[in-house]
Amino acid sequence: MTNLPAFNIRALRLVGPKHSYRVDFTDPHDKELVRPLSIIAGEISTGKTTVLEFVDWCLGAKEHPEHDEVMANVRSAQLAIDVTGPGDANPAQYVVERALGTKTTNAYLYTGDLDTMSGTPVRSFTSDPADADSLSHYLLQLCGLSGLRLDQAPSQADSKTNALSFRDLQPLWFLTNRRLDNGDLAYERQPPRSIKLNQVVNILFGVSDNEQSTLSRAVEELGAEERELARAVQTLRTFMTDAGFTTIEEIDSKSDRLRIRVAELNAQKRAIDGNISARGDFTVELRANYAGSEKQAQLIQAELRDRDTLARRLEPLRAQYADEIRRLDLVAESLNLFDSLTVVTCPACQSKLQSPPKVVENECSLCDSHLTTNVTNGQSVPDLSTERRSLVRRLNQLLEFAQEVRAEGDKLRRNLGAANAAVREAQSALDRVSGDIISPFLMERDEIQQSVADTRVELKTMLRARQMLLQLQQKELELLHTSAALKEARARKARYLKNATPRDTTLTRIGERLFNILEDFGYPKVNLVHVERNLVPFVRGRRYDKVGSSGAMTLIALAWELALFELAFEEGSGHPGFLIVDSPQKNLVPGAITVPTMPDPGADDDGAEIGLLITARSRNIVENIYRHVVSWLAKNAGAQIIFVDNQPPSVADLHVVVRYSQSPDDPPYGLIENEDGHTSEAENR
Repeated sequence: MTNLPAFNIRALRLVGPKHSYRVDFTDPHDKELVRPLSIIAGEISTGKTTVLEFVDWCLGAKEHPEHDEVMANVRSAQLAIDVTGPGDANPAQYVVERALGTKTTNAYLYTGDLDTMSGTPVRSFTSDPADADSLSHYLLQLCGLSGLRLDQAPSQADSKTNALSFRDLQPLWFLTNRRLDNGDLAYERQPPRSIKLNQVVNILFGVSDNEQSTLSRAVEELGAEERELARAVQTLRTFMTDAGFTTIEEIDSKSDRLRIRVAELNAQKRAIDGNISARGDFTVELRANYAGSEKQAQLIQAELRDRDTLARRLEPLRAQYADEIRRLDLVAESLNLFDSLTVVTCPACQSKLQSPPKVVENECSLCDSHLTTNVTNGQSVPDLSTERRSLVRRLNQLLEFAQEVRAEGDKLRRNLGAANAAVREAQSALDRVSGDIISPFLMERDEIQQSVADTRVELKTMLRARQMLLQLQQKELELLHTSAALKEARARKARYLKNATPRDTTLTRIGERLFNILEDFGYPKVNLVHVERNLVPFVRGRRYDKVGSSGAMTLIALAWELALFELAFEEGSGHPGFLIVDSPQKNLVPGAITVPTMPDPGADDDGAEIGLLITARSRNIVENIYRHVVSWLAKNAGAQIIFVDNQPPSVADLHVVVRYSQSPDDPPYGLIENEDGHTSEAENR
C-alpha cells in the first residue's frame, strides 16, 4: 500500500510592498506535481537558510528571520501546500499566510495555490496549541495526531500533561544547520525537549513503553474534560427547564408575541394622545392666554438681561474716567513740587539772584552766551484744569446714565415678577379647566405606559433566556467535539495497543536503518551502530559527538534524521511527510572541517583516521548522500525532501530549484533579489 504524506510544500512566497519573492518546489514539467527532492543552491549570505526559516515560520515557529533586507522588503510570508486525504484522487491546495512582526500570532488559511488563492481566508488560526482553532491543531489533524497529549514527567504516575503541538514534531522534519554538529542532535542537553522528542517518537512508532502511555493519558484527560462539560451542560439544562425555557423556538415565538403586544400598546397610546389633543380644543383661549403671558415674560427677561449686561459694561468705563482724573491731579501736584531746572543762586559766588535767569533774544542773562537756536523764556507750567473739568463732566454724565440703567433694571425685575405670576395663574386656570376632562385619558395613558414597560421587561427576560440557551447549545457542541476526540483517542489507543512494539525493538530498527544509510554514504569503517533509549546515536561504539571529527558528526546527524524520517514515512505513522535539511555538506568539503573545541580525552587515533578518510572521500561521500536520497524517494512516492546546499554535486543538478549567485550580473542575486547593490549605487549617483 502506498503511504500518503500529510501534506507537501508546493512553494513559498514573501510578499512586500513593492516586490514579491518566490521559491517553487513543483515539477518544472507539471506544475501540479511536487518535486520529491528540491535543492536551494548558491553562495553564502544569499538567503538560502532564510527560505527554510520562513517555511518554519508559516508552520508555527515563534520567530522569523529579521535580516535588514528582509525587514525592509517583506511584510508577510505565504506557504502553498498540497493536502491529500484518504481516498482523494487529487490533492487539495491551500495557502498558509502569516504576517511578519514579533507580536503577530495569527495565521490565515486560503484555498488554491499562490496564483489562484482565494481573496479572503477560509480560516483564521490562533497560536495556542491547545485551542481547536490553532494552526498547530490544524496541522496535527492533517497528520492524524490531533487530540494527543504529552506527559511533562513520564516517570510519574500523576504527571501533568500538555497538548501535543506541531512544534513538538519539528525536530523530525527540520534538521537545522546548528543541530548537525553542536552535540545536541536529540536534545540530550535539554531534558524538557528530550522528553517531548522521545514521546513523539513513541507515538510515531507505536512503542509500548509502560502502562502510563501517552495515549492513556490522552484518553484520561479527554475523559475528564468530557465529564466536566457534561456536568456543566446538565446544570444549565436543569436551570433552564426549571425556569420554563426549553427550546429557542418557544422563546422566539413568545418573544414575537411580546413584540406584537408592545406595538399594540404603543398604538393605543397614540390613539389616547389623539383624543387628548381633540378634547383640548375648547381650551384654545386659555392656552393662548398662557402662551401670551409666557411670551411677555420671556421678552421682559430678555430686556432685563440687556440692561444688566449694559450696567456691567459701564462699571469698567467709570473706573477708567476716575483713574484719568487721579492721573491729572498727580501731574499737577508734581509740577508744583518739583522744579529742578529753576536757578535761584549764582553758581560762582553763591549769592541769591534778584531774578531768575532767562533767555532774552537768544542770549542767556546769566552767562551772556549767544544761543544759535530759539529758546523760550523759561519753561511755562501747563494748565491741566480744562482737561480735568472735561473729564469730571463726562464722569458725572456716565454716573447718571449708569443710575438710569440700574433703575430700568429694577423696574424690569418688578415687571418680570408680575409676568411670571401671570404665567403661573394662566397655567393654573388651564390645568383646572382641562383636568376634569383630560385626566381620565392621562390615567389610561399611564396604565398603558406601565404595561409597555412591563412587556419590555418580559421581552428582555426572553432575550436573556435565549442567550442562555445559545450558551447551552455551545456547551453541547463542545461536549460533542470532546466526545468525538475522546472516541478518536480511544480508537487510536486500541490500535496502538494492538500494534504496539517494544521500544527496544523500535530502537533496534532505527539503529539498523542508521547503519544502512551510513553504509550508503560511504562512512569509513562503519560498525557497532546503535541508538540509545534517549535516541542518541552511537557509531563504532562511540557517541556521535565523541567520534573526533566534525565531518563524521555531520554524516551521523544526517543519517539519524533520515533514518527516523524514512521509517516513519514508510509506516505511515503520523509524520508530516517532508524533511528539510540545512547544509548537508557542512564540515565535509576540504577546507571547511571544524576542529572540535573540546576533544574527547578518551579518543584514540581512530577518530583522527576517520576524519582524514572522510576528508579524502568528501566529494564521493556527498554524491553518495544524494544518490541515497534520490533512490529512497523513488521507492516512496509522496515523500518530499528539501536541501539547502552551497555547492551540490553535479549528480543533483536536475533537482536544483534555484541557484543564488551573489553577483548582480548573474541573477538571481539572492532571495531578496532587488537587494543586489545596484539599487544603492543608483541612489548614490
